[in-house]
Amino acid sequence: MDFNSLGQGSPFYILRRTESKPVLEVGTVKSKTPPQPMYQTQAVPSAFNGMNPQQVFNITVTVDGKDEVIPSLPINVEIAERGKDTYSASREAMLQAVDAMMQASKDALNKKAYHENVLTEGEKMLEKLNPRYAEEKNQARTMVELQNRVNNQDKKLDEMRTMMDKILSAVGSK
Repeated sequence: MDFNSLGQGSPFYILRRTESKPVLEVGTVKSKTPPQPMYQTQAVPSAFNGMNPQQVFNITVTVDGKDEVIPSLPINVEIAERGKDTYSASREAMLQAVDAMMQASKDALNKKAYHENVLTEGEKMLEKLNPRYAEEKNQARTMVELQNRVNNQDKKLDEMRTMMDKILSAVGSK
């Protein structure tokens, strides 16, 4: 069903791709404006007479009790995207849009291991290509190792102090 076939009370589907997750909203058509040309022109050259410019209209949809105006929807399509939102008058077209969105995410997840390897190997490549970068990375690794050693020594000293306190307590109580 294309947008031109919509009437008052028709179902209307909105897929919103927010930063955190996608959300599907189902609303109903409240009203729509008469179709008008997408681009307003003053004079049409004679060579273009007979060509119909694309027609659009504004639609008001009620979603969760709130009215939302969606401007400039083309009248002769089943689905339209605007920014991160997808609009459709057709349940089947929206099913296809959701399937496509899910497939894109599956493809991205399947490429995760590759991109992790790119980061790991890229670090090695940078170290090979840029001696200064390699030196800085080596210094950073050395600092982390030294900090770990100091922390381990502090723990061992604390353990030794505790043991000495126990020994002195045992010797002093006799």
